[in-house]
Amino acid sequence: MLVFYGYQRVYLGRSEYSIWSSVYFQQQWQYVFDVFHSIPLIAAAAFVSWCARRSLWLVFFLSMLLHALGDLPLHHDDAHAHFLPFLNWRFVSPVSYWDPQYYGRYFAVAEIALVFIGALMLTRRSLEWRVVALAAIAVYAGLLVFAWAVWI
Repeated sequence: MLVFYGYQRVYLGRSEYSIWSSVYFQQQWQYVFDVFHSIPLIAAAAFVSWCARRSLWLVFFLSMLLHALGDLPLHHDDAHAHFLPFLNWRFVSPVSYWDPQYYGRYFAVAEIALVFIGALMLTRRSLEWRVVALAAIAVYAGLLVFAWAVWI
C-alpha cells in the first residue's frame, strides 16, 4: 500500500482525492491488493517458510496472515478478496476501520490505543524490545501526524 501510495502521489503527482476515490478502486490495483491479502496464498508462503526453516520469513508471513485476518471483518466499501485464488468473493462488512459512516472513528481510536498499549507492554521486556517499541511508537506517531496533515 505504501508503494502504491508513493507511486501515485509522489511519482505521478495524483491528488489524494483521485488516489482514494478512483485509482485505488481500479480493477488491476484491487487485484494487487487482494493478492497481498489472500489468506490461502499467505498461508502457503508461511508453510513453505516453515518447511525451509526460514524463521524470519515465517514471522513475516504470519504477520501478513494476522493482518489479513484482522482486515477481513473491518472493510466495507474497500473489502478485499481474501480467498484468492479459490474465490473472488469479498466480505462487505457492516463496519469499517477507517470510514466514519461505518463506525470508523471508534475503530481508529481503538487502533491507536492498542498500538500504544502494545508498545508500552513491550517496553517492560528487555532493552532490545524497548528499542523496538519506541521505534514503533515513533513511526506510528509520524503516520498519525501525516494522516492528520493530509486527510483531515
